[in-house]
Amino acid sequence: MGTVVAGFVAVSMIGMWLWVFVFHLGGSWRDQQPGQLDDPTFAVLAEPVCAATIADLAQLPQAWETTTPATRADAIDESVVILNDMVAELSTLDVGTEQQAVAEWVADWQTYVNDRADYGRRLRNDVEARFYVTQSDRDNRQITLAIDKFAETNAMPSCETPADLS
Repeated sequence: MGTVVAGFVAVSMIGMWLWVFVFHLGGSWRDQQPGQLDDPTFAVLAEPVCAATIADLAQLPQAWETTTPATRADAIDESVVILNDMVAELSTLDVGTEQQAVAEWVADWQTYVNDRADYGRRLRNDVEARFYVTQSDRDNRQITLAIDKFAETNAMPSCETPADLS
């Protein structure tokens, strides 16, 4: 009799934890991440825009391929034009029901592009100039982290910040 009761208790405990993990928690932590858009409209439209931008940026010399600060600054200036065009196009896309989240992310992108432009200007006058990225007011971390996390969470890998300045 004691073995039957112990077996019933064990099966009940396993069943309870199975229910908690599969049915109760499954819908909230597995399907939705912080920053994930409920409406995927924007993400679906943004990924090809970003992919085309990445292809355009790939035509420019990488940081390690430039031989002088002036040629590096020229490449940065060209990348700023390309990225400004991307930001302008992203700001015209249908955001579905995600107006605030998308507006913040596009604003972060514009800040990042402005940081690149500033670096290009400084590099023309100072061969030791470094690329500095603005900190986000939301979490006091580099704005690129917020941009990249939003892009990753919403399946927009081409919309992560480029690594061409490293």
